[in-house]
Amino acid sequence: MVSDFEAIYEIRREVSKRAPDVKDFTFTKFKKIADKSPFTLNEWADLLYINERTLHRYAKDGSGFNGLQIERILLLETLIDIGNDFFGKEGFRQWINSRPFSLNGASVKEQLTTHTGIEDVIALLHRLEHGISA
Repeated sequence: MVSDFEAIYEIRREVSKRAPDVKDFTFTKFKKIADKSPFTLNEWADLLYINERTLHRYAKDGSGFNGLQIERILLLETLIDIGNDFFGKEGFRQWINSRPFSLNGASVKEQLTTHTGIEDVIALLHRLEHGISA
């Protein structure tokens, strides 16, 4: 008779946040996310494919973002929250500028130009949380 141990894994289920309406997502909400991130306003503009002056105009007018920009901001917020929790704010800032082996020499920041790249970096952070480097 063969006996094997039973591994019990904890499954974390994150409660799905309801996406805000486009009209409800103002610069104020964006600013709360941006304040906890390692990105400058100019870097945020690049990540959202807009001009930094547009972000300043959004701040001045109190106007909102379009749906695609909101989706990207919320995805980046997920990345920021995971990174800050795992590395700490300053450690995450340093890691964002690094070139981890598991990204084949590409910098983390370079991966954030596409939706898929952001998801890949989030997946990498989850693997690192569990001690899997590659």
